[in-house]
Amino acid sequence: METETMIARRPTRLALLAAATLATALLAAARPADAGTCGGAVACKCGDTVASDTVLDRDLGVCTGIGLKVLSGVELDCAGHLLTGSNLSNAKYGINLDGAVGATVRNCRTTLFRRGIRVNGGSGNRILGNESFLNKYGVDIAGASSGNRFEANLVRDNRDEGMHFGTGSSWNEIVGNEIRYNKRENLYLLSSHHNLVEGNVVHHGSMAAIYVKHSSDNRFAANEVRDTSFQLRGDSARNVFEGNYLKGDGYMLQAYLQSGAWTYPHDNAMTGDTIVKTDFCHRFFGARDNHATGLVTDGRCAPITLRTVGGEAGESNTVELAP
Repeated sequence: METETMIARRPTRLALLAAATLATALLAAARPADAGTCGGAVACKCGDTVASDTVLDRDLGVCTGIGLKVLSGVELDCAGHLLTGSNLSNAKYGINLDGAVGATVRNCRTTLFRRGIRVNGGSGNRILGNESFLNKYGVDIAGASSGNRFEANLVRDNRDEGMHFGTGSSWNEIVGNEIRYNKRENLYLLSSHHNLVEGNVVHHGSMAAIYVKHSSDNRFAANEVRDTSFQLRGDSARNVFEGNYLKGDGYMLQAYLQSGAWTYPHDNAMTGDTIVKTDFCHRFFGARDNHATGLVTDGRCAPITLRTVGGEAGESNTVELAP
């Protein structure tokens, strides 16, 4: 039985109709059909293409499609303003650099898109000081994008991966970012080569802090990696690790089975790392010819753990402690 208090709190039909009308108006105001060109003295709205340097003077959203597209050579400075998506499948990208060369995106905050920031087939772009959160992917690099710099960004609490570098991503610089609390991998390199990953703080990823799969000739230096493992899978080779600090978990190098064939991490070099607060420093599960030197520990972990996977016993790996 409803009490008088319950009846008083129950939304009236008029209130529900007013709320629905307001929501419809907000979505209609941000429809991609209204998209145009903005920049300079022309204010931006959801779906616009930024064609000249601009500084946002307001938040944008709710955006039902793309937030903003940025063209080559253009600088978008959001001045801390927020781009909000509808959290539906058609809200694909908060900020999209599609084929862009030499563009800059700085001080932007993106949320509730499929991809908060996306670089597709672009080069020489700079993604600086942004925050991407509560998207599906925080930052997505696709289409063999190369020579881009991602610096001082905060990528957090996204529903799948934090930063994903897809096939063919090369010669990119991922420097001084904080990547945290993303549901799966915080930082994922897939078939990506010759990238620099330096000075990042990466922590509280549910699946892996940093996940490197079929990726070679990358350099990982002076990163702080906490709470989940630093993983290399499959044909990841000739990667260099220098002076990284790992807390709460260590390295995992593991063979990978795909289409009936095994591939093995091999010929990776680790120098001067510190690993603390974990039982395992280096696990070589079907990996071969990987070598660590100058390892500093708190004395808790087993420096090396071997396991046969895919017919590879891992006996050709070595770990040497610092004097």
